[in-house]
Amino acid sequence: MRFSVTAVAATLAATAQARIYGISVPETIKPGDKVDLKIISQGYIQRVDDIAIAFGYNSKAAAYPDTLGNLLDSFYLGPDESNLGQAVIVKSVTFPNSIATGEGVVSAGLYSLYGVSKGPTLSNYNVTITFGDSTSTTYKNSF
Repeated sequence: MRFSVTAVAATLAATAQARIYGISVPETIKPGDKVDLKIISQGYIQRVDDIAIAFGYNSKAAAYPDTLGNLLDSFYLGPDESNLGQAVIVKSVTFPNSIATGEGVVSAGLYSLYGVSKGPTLSNYNVTITFGDSTSTTYKNSF
């Protein structure tokens, strides 16, 4: 009996899967700066193949739920950046110089395929930030 419990536990650990569940961005971003945006993953009950993510921004007044606003960049994730367990994936983007200072929103749209049947999903994340005179080292999460 002890052997079978150990064998099952080892099998489950070897097949652990993960999903992306949020983003993290500096709480203040200086327009014109190149900034590291963080994609946060966690363990999950089934396989999730993350295909691509796109980042956008907007002023808080112009932001609309579940939209990117102005496109910053997009990135292919694929097998190398899917199912990593509890991990942080970093993508660098440059915010345009033309962004007005004040409250803003950084958003992301993630395309993923869930489970053995590869059910497609689009997940949206956003973080309210400030566009200001310097980029902070303190990050805010979407969760």
